Amino acid sequence: MTKRKIVLAFSGGLDTSYALVAFREKGWDVVTANIDTGGLHSGEGEAVKARAEELGAVEHHVVDARAELYDRVVTYAIKANYLRNGAYPSCVGAERLIQAEKVVEVALAVGADAVAHGSTGAGADHVRYDAVIRALAPQLEIVTPIRDERLTREEETEYLRSRGYQVSEKVKKYSINEGLIGTSIGGEETYGSWEYLPEDAWTYTRSIDAAPAQGVELLLTFEKGEVVSATTAGGEPIEGTGPGAPNYAILQALNVLGGEHGVGRGIHMGSTMVGNLARVGFEAPGMLILIAAHRELEKLVLSNRQQATKATLGNTYGDLLHEAVYFDPIMDDFRAFLDSSQTRVTGTVRVLLHKGNIVPLGSKSPYSLLDAATRQGVVYGHGSSAWTGEQARAFAHMYAMPGSIARIAGQPAAG
Repeated sequence: MTKRKIVLAFSGGLDTSYALVAFREKGWDVVTANIDTGGLHSGEGEAVKARAEELGAVEHHVVDARAELYDRVVTYAIKANYLRNGAYPSCVGAERLIQAEKVVEVALAVGADAVAHGSTGAGADHVRYDAVIRALAPQLEIVTPIRDERLTREEETEYLRSRGYQVSEKVKKYSINEGLIGTSIGGEETYGSWEYLPEDAWTYTRSIDAAPAQGVELLLTFEKGEVVSATTAGGEPIEGTGPGAPNYAILQALNVLGGEHGVGRGIHMGSTMVGNLARVGFEAPGMLILIAAHRELEKLVLSNRQQATKATLGNTYGDLLHEAVYFDPIMDDFRAFLDSSQTRVTGTVRVLLHKGNIVPLGSKSPYSLLDAATRQGVVYGHGSSAWTGEQARAFAHMYAMPGSIARIAGQPAAG
């Protein structure tokens, strides 16, 4: 009798290592799929493959999804200036959409009967995976032992060690998910609301104390809302960027550079899509830098109404993306709006990275509303040749009228 085949989204971490061994012992042929959304560094892909083979996978697939993630997710998150609850750039959460898609593609290609992921039932990742899998391949069974068996990390560790497999202490203590958008870190300190993560929990960002005393100034250039170059103040391309580099190279380089200057650390707390309150550490220097620069450029070129409307719709779009609502047609409508809003978001922003701070120093654009006002003779704080003093007085008088009327309406009539 032919064994049933299952494709496991495999990172090499504790949860998916447990799942691989458990599936194999239950009689499955396990195919592992490692979807690279920016979490694999030099040599790590081979290490994940070796781990899959050690644990008994019959096949191992590596899918490089960085470019697709950047095009379909990152660019629109930047256009939307999206930060969950005003602070968190969604990090690995939004990447799960692309990872789930690619796992389905592998499953269909190898003729699998089922797909699996290592998410628990306590967070939102299991919902993201399931939502995408059911949308794309409802015929595939979804198997989730960590969620279904409600296993603790200690139980998984003991299971693997009892079978002769090594588990590192850091993997045992912290759940770390790294990607192009950022890294999420969960552990004992994030289960409550008071403690902060210790220094050894962070993966690549420096503490503010350890960051260089001298900051670094960058020039970030955007065309229609998309970053196209990143240089030093002297015009030298940041290492790893420039002609011929992949579309995600700037974000990747800013993660490294920002991390060196103590930028990008934080702990986010907010309501999850399943209704509970959750807290997670994150490192996301690149996204925070790009969103800060992009927002500064938008202030220069977009009208007040554009900015206000974008803030509302962009946040709604980002929340839906974070919550795995990707295939609803409303998302196409949001993206059409975001693309249209970026027609004039072209220019360069000066940004200083210093001791954990992202400081926009200045911006310029051929579509500058400030320059256009100056050409009309309007200079803030110095008067204007575009109107007379009498006209200014009349405007102030009419502007004050609604407040004056409302105040009188709350008072008893005279006589």
